[in-house]
Amino acid sequence: MFEVTVEHLYDGIKFTKVILKRKLEVLFSTVGASIFEIKLSDKTDKMENILITPSRKDWLEKRTYAGSIVGPLAGRYGVENTDLEQNRFPIHFHGGSDGWDKIIWNQSCIETHNKVTIAFSYETPNYAATISYSVDTECKISMQLDVCPKAEMYINPTNHMYFNLNGSPLVPITNHIFQLDAAYAYAEKNSLIQPNSLTKLTQDLDFQDARDLKMLFTTQGLNHTFKLNSERKGLLKHPSNGRKISFETSLPSVVIYTFNVAQEPFSQESKLYPVYSGITFETQYPANDLAKVSFSPQNPYHSLTTFQFYNR
Repeated sequence: MFEVTVEHLYDGIKFTKVILKRKLEVLFSTVGASIFEIKLSDKTDKMENILITPSRKDWLEKRTYAGSIVGPLAGRYGVENTDLEQNRFPIHFHGGSDGWDKIIWNQSCIETHNKVTIAFSYETPNYAATISYSVDTECKISMQLDVCPKAEMYINPTNHMYFNLNGSPLVPITNHIFQLDAAYAYAEKNSLIQPNSLTKLTQDLDFQDARDLKMLFTTQGLNHTFKLNSERKGLLKHPSNGRKISFETSLPSVVIYTFNVAQEPFSQESKLYPVYSGITFETQYPANDLAKVSFSPQNPYHSLTTFQFYNR
């Protein structure tokens, strides 16, 4: 049912491809416990990459977060009276200068008749972390994150995949249809989430009913932390080629970012990817609320986010 191939590079860097023939191909990497590429067929069975990443060479050299697990703390944090690194002074940002996206993780692979699980593990004197991705025959990717601290620590990881169902990073996602189970977003002050301050979504930001993303042109894009409603789910689909992604999560919020600035090294044949060429679903606890992301040996971290892929 599945074909699994492993490409060994150097210093423990591997790329592992899981192929569900004519439906889905997922390319994992030990760098950052990442999903580097997802190829999804459309309604004519044309397979194209739906993730926005730099070239493999640039990605390996510059470590851009794209597709990686960002942690232990994803997002922006006021360091207050903690020992958190101020790597983007004066805040702590995306796990610091030695965050999980930069680590070469250990990898294992388990294959059964209906799914393949790629598990990444990393252990320090302070914690043991496992990131497990399961790809099943129904074109579903389940992402389970487990962290067992040896002492109390802050943990709030997420995956930083950029999706584009056009099949080309040079075509913006403004033609996509988007739906999100959220009625409120967290307010920000000085670029920091205000965890006790929710604002009801304006018409431009309300996606409880599915609608297209043309509004990105007038709102300068999305870069918001949405508080998820009870169903904790979302949907992205292309209007004509049949590709669709739904997601659901055990986590209470999601950061939606729409690649609002053209940036190196995201380019193809020296042409920068345009603004709005990708969208993230960064499921997590709301950032800058250290009390909510404090875990211990008696209270380990666990989360599950599931992506379902469709081509009809």
